[in-house]
Amino acid sequence: MKSISKLLTLATLLGSLSACNNATSNDPYQSAWFDIYGHGCSQNIPSPGCNYYSNGMKIWMYQDPFYYPGITFTNGFWYSPTGIIYDSFGNALNAQGENAEISADVIAQSATLEKQVAITAGKSFAQKYALAEDKGILISQTLQSWAILAKDRARTDADVSEYAKRLYGVELSRAKNAMILAATTQNQQPLEDLNVDVAAHWGTTPEVSKQILKAWYQQELSGYGIK
Repeated sequence: MKSISKLLTLATLLGSLSACNNATSNDPYQSAWFDIYGHGCSQNIPSPGCNYYSNGMKIWMYQDPFYYPGITFTNGFWYSPTGIIYDSFGNALNAQGENAEISADVIAQSATLEKQVAITAGKSFAQKYALAEDKGILISQTLQSWAILAKDRARTDADVSEYAKRLYGVELSRAKNAMILAATTQNQQPLEDLNVDVAAHWGTTPEVSKQILKAWYQQELSGYGIK
């Protein structure tokens, strides 16, 4: 389960890396905030549209004065007490003076953008491993869906099993048993058989699926003494 969980959290890590492009080294608790035009608009905490640093960089979720690890996301978004709405990548969305209807529209646009990111990543993945485009997109969307789920609530063992099935096309219990059997008997046939079914789910050959799985699980396999 640890290996599967580690893979499925890659989307979260990628989202964090993407958000880092907007980061700034300024103190998030500085006394003055500015609007998009560089005009001072607050001497206290930031607010929608009044959330730029003096150097023109926009606030990022992790710099929000109310942010803390474990904050609650709703449908993939965090509503800060400052009134600022952040997406799952940490970007501040709503502008100053926006009412709820406009903010909802901004969120919808952001959700559309995140879907486009998953599609683009899926196409790139498919091209890299010569998969059908729809298969690459399915893998990317599954990872993204897993990341968003974690922002809404704690993941359960049932979630791990469900997403493992969606991602690999095989039951998690079977994958765990195959790994244990291969490690204890030094017979890799259970893994080979499992890989054939993963390949079929991805619409590729066992050779290609093995290449992908080894790239994803190189460290875990090495720990089991499997090369």
